[in-house]
Amino acid sequence: MAIMGITSSASVIVQSLASLRSQLDDLQRQLASGQKSDTYAGLGSQRALTVGLQAQLDAANGFNDTITSVGTRLSIAQTALSSISQTTQSVQQAVVKQDFTLGQNNQTADQQAAQSQLGSVLAALNTQDANGYIFSGLSPDQAAVDSLDHILNGNGSAAGFKQVLAERKQADLGTNGLGRLVIPAPGAANIVGAGATISPDAPASVTGTTDISTLLSAGGNLVINGKTIVVNPGDNAATIIKSINDQSSATGVTASLNGSNHLVLTSADPDTPVTVGGATSANLLAELGVAATTTNPTNILTQGKAAAGQTLVITVGANPPLTITFGNGLGQVSTLAELTSALTGLQSGSATVDPNTGNVSITALNNTDSITVGGTATAANFGIGVANAAPGATTSFTLREDAADSPFGLKLASATSNLAGATVSGPSGSPAKISVSLAANPNDGETLNLSFTLPDGSTENLTLTATTKNPPEQNQFLIGANPAATTANLQAAVTAGITQIADTSLVAASAIAAGNDFFDTDADHPPQRVNGPPFGTATSLVDGTAANTVSWYTGEAGSASARATAVARIDPAVTISFGMRANEQALTAAVKNIAVFASVSFSPTDPNSSAQFSALASRLAQNFSPPQGTQTVSDISNAIANAQIMSQNAQDLHKQATQTLTDFLQKIENVSPDQVGTELLSVQTALQASLQTTAMLSKLSLINYLPIS
Repeated sequence: MAIMGITSSASVIVQSLASLRSQLDDLQRQLASGQKSDTYAGLGSQRALTVGLQAQLDAANGFNDTITSVGTRLSIAQTALSSISQTTQSVQQAVVKQDFTLGQNNQTADQQAAQSQLGSVLAALNTQDANGYIFSGLSPDQAAVDSLDHILNGNGSAAGFKQVLAERKQADLGTNGLGRLVIPAPGAANIVGAGATISPDAPASVTGTTDISTLLSAGGNLVINGKTIVVNPGDNAATIIKSINDQSSATGVTASLNGSNHLVLTSADPDTPVTVGGATSANLLAELGVAATTTNPTNILTQGKAAAGQTLVITVGANPPLTITFGNGLGQVSTLAELTSALTGLQSGSATVDPNTGNVSITALNNTDSITVGGTATAANFGIGVANAAPGATTSFTLREDAADSPFGLKLASATSNLAGATVSGPSGSPAKISVSLAANPNDGETLNLSFTLPDGSTENLTLTATTKNPPEQNQFLIGANPAATTANLQAAVTAGITQIADTSLVAASAIAAGNDFFDTDADHPPQRVNGPPFGTATSLVDGTAANTVSWYTGEAGSASARATAVARIDPAVTISFGMRANEQALTAAVKNIAVFASVSFSPTDPNSSAQFSALASRLAQNFSPPQGTQTVSDISNAIANAQIMSQNAQDLHKQATQTLTDFLQKIENVSPDQVGTELLSVQTALQASLQTTAMLSKLSLINYLPIS
């Protein structure tokens, strides 16, 4: 019989011992770490579930980190908005109080305090968090607003608000203090322009005939107004347009695309033509759909209404004549706008141009001077049908705006009357005019009512009452011995009443309008400047540039909503928008209203200063309380608060989810110390027994079982 040796089962015993030792080591690791396994593989069939749960837990933690970071910014924003709101309310209370006691710099103490308060608002708008300026939209790396000093006083050649305010005041009051109205003496000589057919000024414009939206040019040279512009092979429409616009300072021409994706070349003004030079590459002409030719702007010269060198000479009474020379040279006139400006030099008279027809109307400022028109230009082309006009009846007078379509001064809104024997007409014509004629004396107590629109959109009424009381009181006119005398008295009362409005309400309205011009800006609306000097006779506003006007808002000014400039995902299905710009409507209004209050000064010797202050304060008080539907600082704060609430709600959900996920993972990954301890004791006992048995077996020998001989 075969006898199996002990060593034949040794490998089995060793494997058993190794297995027990491995179990012992694993249980000791579990007891020390509290986890079933160091790897997902050790979790068996639950490893996929564990990976999924861990991914959800990581996502929840990531959202919580985002919420924490955004929460810091939202809290900082609320602090800044609260400061702005409180400061604005403080200024509003001072405005409503209307305490007019002048101190330093010809301002009240409240006005001087408002300058410091404006600095506080600007500082709040330049608030930063760890990611940059929070009121700069998509440009957190740059300050939201310029400094207080630059905004109010300018920066080098760039004008600040106070300069814009002063220029606007000159433009609104005019040179005669009548708010850009002209009130000739009763019976003054007058020529009313009629029959002119001059088209309004317009720049030259060339429109291509080809859709270039998909163009990839073969390249070549494009010559515009003598300047060669290189178009490289492969350039698309946007690149070509940029190349043209980069040379606009040299060519006086800009490029754009119209709705049909055709190239449009536009000259800078009604004096500049658009000439596509003959040296332009033929392939470019074909690609762009343009011809090598000159397109003229629309002006007096190009319409043939006057030739270069011709003159229009206007003389009022014995005063020096006004000679207007047509042409493109220095001091010469080629456009209706230039003609309007030139006519302001007429002495002892006023003259206007209808910008839509070119009709020129001339009025003497007294009832003794005649008007004479001469020169080498054809006067009829400007609606002037007579060469001479003499004074007329002294029982009528007019008041009119000094220029058509001008944004400055008082605008005639309406005229009504119950004066017996009076004929009141207008406002009508261009520029607008009101005519008053008395065929008989009015009765005591009868009135003439005039209404004016001011630059800030407000309305002022002037009611003049006929009286037999001599001297008449304010806003009354004395009934004279005859209609001519009464007309003279009425005209004088109209002049005095308008002068009073101009030096009170108009001054205040001008300040409000200047604030709008300077502060109501965005990417598409630059600050507006009076087109001067001279400012007192200016008839238009022009865009301010970075070189000549401070931009108070220096952050990003895109077309997207302010909130959309900062967006965070706080949940797989939830995002919050919390971006802000300092030039939002409510914030702009706060800065603008405080700046206007802090910048206007009053003359201590002007008897109307108190009324000016009252008119300004009344307007600002209304602006500080905007109508329903206008954005307020509270609206912005509420939007931020809504983002905070959404963040908190999401964070609460994430905390609940985190706890639930953590519990699930612990059940899968963690072990019970008691259970592991029991298993460990069992394995230790088994291992000890196995080792003892192995030791005993290792001592066995066949000799022990052989008989002793």
